[in-house]
Amino acid sequence: MKAQATKWKLAEALKTLMATTPFNKITIELLTQQAQVTRNTFYYHFEDLYALLEWTFQREIVDQLSDHYLRVNRWQDGYRLILAYIADNRELCLKSFHSLARDILENTLYDVASRMVAAVVLDVDAHVQPALRDAIVNFFGWALVMQLVQWLANGLAEPQEALVKRAETVLDGSVANAIHNGQKLSDFGQTD
Repeated sequence: MKAQATKWKLAEALKTLMATTPFNKITIELLTQQAQVTRNTFYYHFEDLYALLEWTFQREIVDQLSDHYLRVNRWQDGYRLILAYIADNRELCLKSFHSLARDILENTLYDVASRMVAAVVLDVDAHVQPALRDAIVNFFGWALVMQLVQWLANGLAEPQEALVKRAETVLDGSVANAIHNGQKLSDFGQTD
């Protein structure tokens, strides 16, 4: 349990530093001073700052939100949770987005978005072929993430509900239609 507490301490120190400092300017020395731990303690838990950032996003976005978005009645509620996390952690997300660590944020957001879409696909048709399910999840998962990327690129200027409404306009009925169209193709997902 002490190891988890130390990891959270390092994560909080990283978030504190990122409130005022770009990710690319944060050093191990700066981080360990902020967390009041030794360099050895840091390296015992993480390979580098990227690993710490990835661990932080994994715990705060994927793990903590998964309980919520898997229990919501509609995907829109899960999407609102993601938007709220980004807004509540604005500096962390924006500074990650505008750094060499951008792919960590994007991949974490895709992890969450794809789980939401997968739940929708299974709600529409619990017996959909795995190749078709995976194609739909990949397409719509990345579509949601790219909307988030655009929102981050614009400094979160657009209201959250506008993003939900846009996604809702495009997605409502689209998953069922994609399943229907994909099932017409007897060789969907097959490669030669």
